[in-house]
Amino acid sequence: MSGYKSLLYILVFLYVFPIFPQNHWDNYIHEKTIGSTYQIFGDNVNLREADNLKSKVKKKLSIGSAITVLAKTNHIMEQDSVKEYWYEVKSEKETGYIWGGLIADYSFPIEDHTILCRNLGVKLRKIELKLIQGDKLLSQSKWEVGPVSNESWKHQIYPSTEFTPSPKFLFGLTYLVFSEIEYGYTNEQLITISPDKKLISQFSWNPGSCDPPSCAESWLVFPNETLNADIKTQRKTTKGKKNTIQELTHSFDIEDSNFHEYYKSEYIWNGTTFQKKESQ
Repeated sequence: MSGYKSLLYILVFLYVFPIFPQNHWDNYIHEKTIGSTYQIFGDNVNLREADNLKSKVKKKLSIGSAITVLAKTNHIMEQDSVKEYWYEVKSEKETGYIWGGLIADYSFPIEDHTILCRNLGVKLRKIELKLIQGDKLLSQSKWEVGPVSNESWKHQIYPSTEFTPSPKFLFGLTYLVFSEIEYGYTNEQLITISPDKKLISQFSWNPGSCDPPSCAESWLVFPNETLNADIKTQRKTTKGKKNTIQELTHSFDIEDSNFHEYYKSEYIWNGTTFQKKESQ
């Protein structure tokens, strides 16, 4: 083989099969939505005259303070491996600039408390949560969950009184995780708040995903619930169990309507955590 042909083959190989392949999310920087209202994630946060750390401080903002995002600047700053834009925001009658890492990506009330959620970016692959009451921080924690997008934050409050002894609160936090097989998949993290106000991650589950022709869907069944049978998909009735969350997963083939498999996992509450027990 000539030297020219050898070089050509090498170049083609490197182009088609790169030595360091990139994930489609590697350069992703999560953003806040212009015009939306957010809450401050940090405490004693500086509202500045310009989008840099040397600019004059106009106002101090406490944790949980509400702000409205007016515009995204072109200035990106990285701190502690978290990379975010600076934003022009409005706090009451005052406008100024705040780095995005000091702003919660998602928040929601739970009785007289508030949960603040922060995406720590695709590099750290973590989310961080804070539990506050007014402007007082009660608890915080972070977990590795994978490279998370800011597209699909949701939450659901679950009935904690179905478990004995009951956690103070039980909720699910839903977010989109980037994936190599498909663009991304929805994941829900179940989290309890203990009587002494500690945030405890229990388990995560995936409501559904698809890599055609293979697909899967899942359901959670709580103690006082019943998941009815479905003759079409060969699903049997699943009745709730005491102090247990059951996860039923259905695997199927979109090209073969006769293929259906079911797998069950049980998460048994011991008063502090849900212990996983698997069964076919």
